[in-house]
Amino acid sequence: MDATAERSGMLHREGEHMKRCAGMVTFNPDMARLQANLDAITPQVEAVFVFDNGSGNVQVVRELAKRYRGAVHVQGAGRNLGIAAGLNAVLQWAAARQYDAALLLDQDSVTTTGMVDALAQLLTDGVGLVCPFILDRNRMTEEEYRSQHLPAVEHLTRGASHSAITSGSLVSVPAALAVGGFDDTLFIDYVDFDFNERLLLNGYRIVKDNAVYLLHEKGKSGQTGLKVPRRRSDGTVVWAPLFTLGYNPMRCYYQARNRVIYWRKYHKWTKLEGLVEIPPLMALSLLEPHRFAKLRAYCKGIADGMRIPVKEYRP
Repeated sequence: MDATAERSGMLHREGEHMKRCAGMVTFNPDMARLQANLDAITPQVEAVFVFDNGSGNVQVVRELAKRYRGAVHVQGAGRNLGIAAGLNAVLQWAAARQYDAALLLDQDSVTTTGMVDALAQLLTDGVGLVCPFILDRNRMTEEEYRSQHLPAVEHLTRGASHSAITSGSLVSVPAALAVGGFDDTLFIDYVDFDFNERLLLNGYRIVKDNAVYLLHEKGKSGQTGLKVPRRRSDGTVVWAPLFTLGYNPMRCYYQARNRVIYWRKYHKWTKLEGLVEIPPLMALSLLEPHRFAKLRAYCKGIADGMRIPVKEYRP
């Protein structure tokens, strides 16, 4: 662990009580799914902070929060500041109340019983983030998850690892603040991987606990009639259905732009991490409605990602 990690004040010793909260950023949430999310997480943490990004149904969100008898706190910007700004608001709220750790969630993800306790056991000194297995409802059943031969714990070495996404990650609040939190300029997409990369470059470890899982959905996935070879999390290769993502053109723009920025920021002189994902994403969009609008958005994102001034990151 380098000096930055040591200076962050990591005090999480095994067996000590860790003060934990949860936080999420909402934007026009589906209320039934949001309620399922809150029902699942409120028994596992001391408090939940919801930062609303200008939802049209924010008043309904506030009314729902009242059902949890002071355990759920809602604040909002009145406009969409982006997921990164919302996550930074979560971190600041947690730090002001001296929480050691914050479980970050998407508005439609649902935690499983005991997940936070299990993750917290691994958030020890030098660990900046612990994540669960991500069980995408549209792509895998619980039975398929349990049939895999996964190591109990993995140590991730890449920032852009799809195992460690924002949702379900238990982060050390001191470590998150020590590396600068989330990059507001990214707005949405690759926000989590940018954060992960800075944790790793500053000497923190990222740990994945495969014994627990989070129910999650990636975009609005749709199954196509095509099958492709896919490597599962346990390393085995199977023929699996090809899924589209169902993102709108705005999200396609940020997918491309932020991957280019990530590459320029961290890997311009070393590898093509981030860039190599863009052509497959563009190809998938050809199978979806509004394909030409999405292709234009990808192209504009690439161009803007190359044009925007980016300073190479040095910890």
